[in-house]
Amino acid sequence: MAKSGGKEKILKCRKTTEKRGKMEYQSLIFEVRRRYKEFRPSEQKAADIILREEPGVVDWTIEEFAQAAGVSRPTVIRFARALGLKGYRELKNRVLEEYARKKEKTDPGEILAYPLQREDRIVDIPAKVIMTNIKHLEEALKALSVYEFVRAVNVLDKAENISVYAVENSACAAEDFAAKMAYIGKRVYFNKDGYMQKVNAGHLTGRDVALGISHTGQSRHTVDALRRARESGAATIAITNCQQALINKYADIILCTENTQYMYGNAVFSRCAQISLIDMLYLGVFLKNYDHYAGELNNSWQNIQDLVYPGDK
Repeated sequence: MAKSGGKEKILKCRKTTEKRGKMEYQSLIFEVRRRYKEFRPSEQKAADIILREEPGVVDWTIEEFAQAAGVSRPTVIRFARALGLKGYRELKNRVLEEYARKKEKTDPGEILAYPLQREDRIVDIPAKVIMTNIKHLEEALKALSVYEFVRAVNVLDKAENISVYAVENSACAAEDFAAKMAYIGKRVYFNKDGYMQKVNAGHLTGRDVALGISHTGQSRHTVDALRRARESGAATIAITNCQQALINKYADIILCTENTQYMYGNAVFSRCAQISLIDMLYLGVFLKNYDHYAGELNNSWQNIQDLVYPGDK
């Protein structure tokens, strides 16, 4: 489908792109990922074409785009309008701008893709880690349901007690969540011992919330604790990587990060998306009652001043 005019169009469009200030420009790829969950299933097929960054798309007619996506022409137009664009022509112009910007700089994401190779250089590791984390976060934004996120914020804000269940790698996110919520006066329970997590789950009530964090969604201790919490009447939230994970069977609210697997399945980069999601929940709860939680945070800060060495005067 690609024609020879693609490169010339990108070069021409680069001049248009340069006229926009950096603060004014909004990446089309980022916007499609951010809005992905809002699209209809048919529109998501059109979005997938953009996210795959098909090299020939800049030369495609609307019929060729629709055929590649497996959708109708009206669906392509609806997809463009869902992005706030007038139609297919403007969508293609935005794609041209995106490609033009990428031509201006080397894309380390393509050069430094995981998994780690035996011949890789140690000096490349910092860039590898940063670029992989960026990709991980972009995928998390694409997978996250804003509707489910708002529901999670609302139940956490109203919860009398919050219990967090997680083991191994996900325990880092659990500890971070417990600490943040404690600072704003929320009653939060977290114990790394899987047995004690299940004991705690058996004592929850309808006034409590249980949060289970598991990248695979298959960790026995976490799944069993969340299941027991639901049986006790608590509202349950799951943070996991996949919509089909076992833990979601026992969750009233599901917050998915993504479906990409990294290095031996999950261990290295799952924390990045989990910690970001924890920050989102913390800020969301804070915003529900800003003045109250700001006062609680200030009170917590005053209570630990004797543990902080004074700075140089």
